[in-house]
Amino acid sequence: MTAAITNFFHTVFGDNVWLATILIAIIPLIELKGAIPFAMSVAFWGERALNAWSALAFAYLGSIIIVPLLALIFRPIYHWLKTKKFFNRIMDFLVGGVATKSDQMAADPTVQAKSTTRRLWLKIMAVAVFVAFPVPLTGVWTGTCFAVLLGLNFWQTCVTVMVGNAVCGLIVAGVCSVFPQATNILLYVFLALVLVAVLVKVIMHIIKQKRTATVAPTGTVTGGEPTVKE
Repeated sequence: MTAAITNFFHTVFGDNVWLATILIAIIPLIELKGAIPFAMSVAFWGERALNAWSALAFAYLGSIIIVPLLALIFRPIYHWLKTKKFFNRIMDFLVGGVATKSDQMAADPTVQAKSTTRRLWLKIMAVAVFVAFPVPLTGVWTGTCFAVLLGLNFWQTCVTVMVGNAVCGLIVAGVCSVFPQATNILLYVFLALVLVAVLVKVIMHIIKQKRTATVAPTGTVTGGEPTVKE
């Protein structure tokens, strides 16, 4: 498997490890958490494998390219797609959990009771920690959406996500530096976690849809006469 992947990337990118790293870091779910061990893997690149700092730099660059664009277009696109039945289901699957989390924070009375400045910093810290956590589904794509839904403006969103992403990159690069011979194993483990996370999200989404479909609207009962409120 490693040989097949190596041949593929050598065919596409040649010796340009830096270019492959940047492009892979742009991909949702993978981002810099997958791009760093990929760039540092001697099994994939041999002597051309990047060191930790170079891998971090190129992976970080690739992963943050999309942040300003997402911060600008996500909110209007999200609200427009929410009006379309088919795309509404797709958006609910992709960012439904993030939207729910942001709504819960906005409705939290302990958050509402705080001053505007403290509330803003709480939101910023929530987004930064969310992005910095080096696990699947918590990268710059979902983090940017999270920040926009929480009401952070363009610059607050960009800076917060970039800082959180830098912390995440330092953690991943540090782990790969401590275990340099296991970078390809770390990459496979991360990709496996991505697949598991996606499968779990798909299953939970299906369960949610089935539960929604089985709940009768208020004032009616499935298969019987409408209920009448006294």
